[in-house]
Amino acid sequence: MLTVPVETVTTVAGCGVERRAFHRALLLSGVTVPALGSGVAIGATANDVPSRSVVEYGLPPTKDTHELVKVPGLPLVLVSQMSDARLVKVRLDPDTEEAVAVRAHPLGGPGDMLHGLAVSQRYPGMVWATHEGGNRLLLVDPGGADVDVPPRVVRVIDVPEGRGPHYVGEYDDRLWVSLKTSNDVLSIDHADPSRYRLYRARENPIFVARHPLSGEFYASQDDASLILRIDPRADRVTQIPVEGRTPVGLVPGPTGLWVAMLGTKEQGTGTFGRIDARGRITWFRLQSSEVADAGLLHIAFDPPDAGRGPGAWLLGSSIICDDVLDVVVRVAFDADYTRVVGEEVTVLPTQHCKAHRLLPLRRSLLVTELTSSTLARLTTHAWDRPTDPQPGDPS
Repeated sequence: MLTVPVETVTTVAGCGVERRAFHRALLLSGVTVPALGSGVAIGATANDVPSRSVVEYGLPPTKDTHELVKVPGLPLVLVSQMSDARLVKVRLDPDTEEAVAVRAHPLGGPGDMLHGLAVSQRYPGMVWATHEGGNRLLLVDPGGADVDVPPRVVRVIDVPEGRGPHYVGEYDDRLWVSLKTSNDVLSIDHADPSRYRLYRARENPIFVARHPLSGEFYASQDDASLILRIDPRADRVTQIPVEGRTPVGLVPGPTGLWVAMLGTKEQGTGTFGRIDARGRITWFRLQSSEVADAGLLHIAFDPPDAGRGPGAWLLGSSIICDDVLDVVVRVAFDADYTRVVGEEVTVLPTQHCKAHRLLPLRRSLLVTELTSSTLARLTTHAWDRPTDPQPGDPS
């Protein structure tokens, strides 16, 4: 194994404080290591110098900063702040993807608890949102890339049964929603809300996602440490056991549906898995020393135009355990996504921030930090820098 630590200086927007983020690349055995003698970064021009950085942008202060989505066709990211029911508009530089302007707008009142965000395909340019406390689903027009223009709610759907809409996702003509308070999963026709179906879940359903191969729907149930499997065509529901505790992030990806395991209040296990079309789970375990016991909260995949090769992004979070790192891990896979061939670990500058969600962009990765009112940006140029001897070996 070959490893390298790299310290990258980062600046927190608005306060001028320098912090240092730790980065380590781990190339697992059997991986071809690129030659470094040319002095040119892989895939870069002769004028480029290999680099990696983490920059933190201060958002308007709040108790908790949650979900984020990129609005298609606009240099705009939306972030939900739950405690104040505010939607933050973050304008990006279209070339560098750096944040250049930020403003929060109220999207609800006290107790509404704005949480889930999802891009709509049926209503281009708009996003779905949830009022977890207000028990509503919202269709929102962001109001363009100008952060000073407030978003506008164009439609409200009251949750007909159950309570606590947390996650929302649009799949064809239906919205799939986790109802965190009543422990249900709701499937509702957004064109005709009188057409809906409620599926009973176990404790604390969080994510809901459609399997890209089977078409079935799955929901992570973190307090039950089970995954709910729903076949809407046969109207059949089953429970799938998991390896470890607290499945949270559940997203469609290459060759299946992927799930991240958070662990317990005492420790994480650095475990994530892929669910195949038959509901079988293949488990993977992180190997780098910094994240072998990570509490993995979220998982995400690159957009098609990123060109970074087979891989996944994992987010380790201190949300339930103070003894684990808030950290981003880039996992490289073989072409079939059956074997992990490398890991890159970047520790976020602000620890105990309860890192929450990932959003891969074409040139960078954004991370929400739940309790620090912060949006972190990690550059994502290829970084496979072997060293010999390895760090920690006698000189």
